[in-house]
Amino acid sequence: MSKSSFRLISLAAVFLAPVFVACAKDLVPPPISDVDYQAAFEKHKGVREAWVKTPGKAISYTGLRWIPQGVSTIGGDSTNTVILAGHDVPAKVGTLTRNGDEIKFEPATGATVTVDSSPAVAKTLVVEGGKTPATRVYAGSAGFRIIKRVDSIGVRTWDADRAANNGLAPLEYFPLDKKYRFAGKFVRAAKPDTQAVQTVSGVAEEYINLGVVQVKIEGKAYELTAYAGSNPTDLFFTFDDATSGEETYGFRFVHAPIDTVNSTVVLDFNFAYNAECAFSAFTTCPLPSPNNKISARLAAGELIPKHTDGKK
Repeated sequence: MSKSSFRLISLAAVFLAPVFVACAKDLVPPPISDVDYQAAFEKHKGVREAWVKTPGKAISYTGLRWIPQGVSTIGGDSTNTVILAGHDVPAKVGTLTRNGDEIKFEPATGATVTVDSSPAVAKTLVVEGGKTPATRVYAGSAGFRIIKRVDSIGVRTWDADRAANNGLAPLEYFPLDKKYRFAGKFVRAAKPDTQAVQTVSGVAEEYINLGVVQVKIEGKAYELTAYAGSNPTDLFFTFDDATSGEETYGFRFVHAPIDTVNSTVVLDFNFAYNAECAFSAFTTCPLPSPNNKISARLAAGELIPKHTDGKK
């Protein structure tokens, strides 16, 4: 999964005021009105539904090809190193030359290709994951961008037509329930470190381990591994629970904002969402650490995706 996708922050952060009621032993989440809570939940669902239908996101993926050093060809023809599926895709779109971690794209003569909405010229492509958005190359209904996973460089391809005609049923959720909001204490690591985290694809992906959140869930104490999210106060978690693999996908993601005054967080599993790999096989999604395997049944958040024919 691309980092730009999992960085979608739970909209719970918008209304979770950094105020906690501490009793002798446990932290209690701050109160929130039913009206505000429902409104935030509906907004979150709308964002997720729009995400699913966006070209270049998981449902539209057609491939993920890890490329070696040197020259690779890309285009609609099956003889290419990287095949672009879609309509009106030239047989030869161009070449990709890898030199270390640098990728240079050179369009094929006569091919109608755009790079970030401009007519294509030979250039070095920006790789996904940095501060600058990844370069997007388009040919017909197909597109591609470059991703990096530790020392592996890949070409992620998609077909815009699949975003609109994907056969996916509207996303479904457990009923909104405040019992699945948990307050915890963030314990920052003495020295946050970048870790190579195993993914569903078998290719490791780097995440910054910031520390743990000490939280009690359904009466059991946990120290959940917290990765850096999309901003300095955002924590990102990948977890599984007793619903995983049956009612929900094998694991899910959730975000939580840090109250920097007292280092507390609210983990609201009503805003847990599916990883990209729930929608496509052409993904790299980080698996939960042993700390983040929750034994309780968390009947909250996004359910396993289904298709209009009723299949999962």
